[in-house]
Amino acid sequence: MKKKILALAVSGGLAAAPMGAMAAPELYGIVDIGVESFNDSDGVAANELFGGLNSVDGTNSTDGFTSASRSDAKDFELSNGLQSRIGIRGSEELPVAGLTASYNMEFAIDVLDEDGGGIGNAVGTRLGWAALGGDWGKVKIGSQWQALYEFGGWNTHRTDVHGYGSYYYTTSALSNSLSYGFRQSSAISYEYGSAWGHSDPFAAQITLGVGEGSDSVGGEYIGTNTDGETVQLNNSQDVANEEGISSIQAAFQYSFDQRISVNAVYVKEFNDYDSGAYQEAVVNNANNTDLYTAADARSDARSANQEPQLINVGARWSVTDALELTANYTQVDLDNASDDKRDSIAVASFMDFGEGLTGHLGFAQASDDGDKADLDLDVYGYVKQALSDRTDVRLELEHVKYDNAQDSSATVALVALQHNF
Repeated sequence: MKKKILALAVSGGLAAAPMGAMAAPELYGIVDIGVESFNDSDGVAANELFGGLNSVDGTNSTDGFTSASRSDAKDFELSNGLQSRIGIRGSEELPVAGLTASYNMEFAIDVLDEDGGGIGNAVGTRLGWAALGGDWGKVKIGSQWQALYEFGGWNTHRTDVHGYGSYYYTTSALSNSLSYGFRQSSAISYEYGSAWGHSDPFAAQITLGVGEGSDSVGGEYIGTNTDGETVQLNNSQDVANEEGISSIQAAFQYSFDQRISVNAVYVKEFNDYDSGAYQEAVVNNANNTDLYTAADARSDARSANQEPQLINVGARWSVTDALELTANYTQVDLDNASDDKRDSIAVASFMDFGEGLTGHLGFAQASDDGDKADLDLDVYGYVKQALSDRTDVRLELEHVKYDNAQDSSATVALVALQHNF
């Protein structure tokens, strides 16, 4: 009996040993809920004005960007625009070559839609990665923040929900998880230093997107056969991007005296869709009520195989401990037949008024060589009051004005309460 007890004690100690070398996992999260109002001057929806997320049956902002959802039919509604979330992260010092293993899993939580206790669409992945690092940097694999935002967008766009109109104007030209320029799925990155603040004299990151991209074409069609009978055809095709490396991002930042930082980001997509698969979806029966023609197939194949590339340059200057001035310029080469380009420029300030009161004010413009209306003006900002180290209230505003026949303009306002844990 004593031998058995001793054996159990030894085996239990060995099993617990690895846990002793690992820091306790950190559970964290945000609950963010606000009251949002959207209006436009002419009934033309403004898709660069983000409509928030998870609004309950909202015509203002149910899905964020679809034009049908950007309507001022409602006076106001609740919004979970920042995405309430819960996450867990941790690290472990490894007894091998000074390595550190780390991980992060973060999930968006829809706090506004009670669905009877089922998960449904109420939970979604925001981040999910594992990494190995040391003095030489860190290699990270999984869903993670894009270098494009950490090194570029963060220069001038730091509001929680609204204020990204010019940023969306350019980054929406990218595809898959690169679109809109925040987090990226299925990625491998190497990073050295940190781009947040001016903490590191030099920071750099290279990220490879792996295996992203798919397209669905064709569909079900109703027609008649040679006997005049009604028939249903299904010529739908799922076409995958055959490139293993589907994108690359390269970014760097250099900081002077912990007050001035300059940075640049380059993004390139790689797409290889089989044009023959699009032709297989063609329906030539003239009796069909809805056709997918050979011309449609050629057009879709050309669009799918476009490989846009983006260049971003920016700078931040901490004039004092209470005032920071920033600038950001972005250009996207759409790689289409017309060789169109799309660009944006933004300048912003960030202010600390003391006693937990902070503010942010930005101005931006954007233009497109093609059919997309130019963004003549994008004014945005916030005022935020900290109530404690974990809780704050804020007012966010954004106004956009377009150069089109209607002189479209739109404004969104949000008052929100946020608690961090």
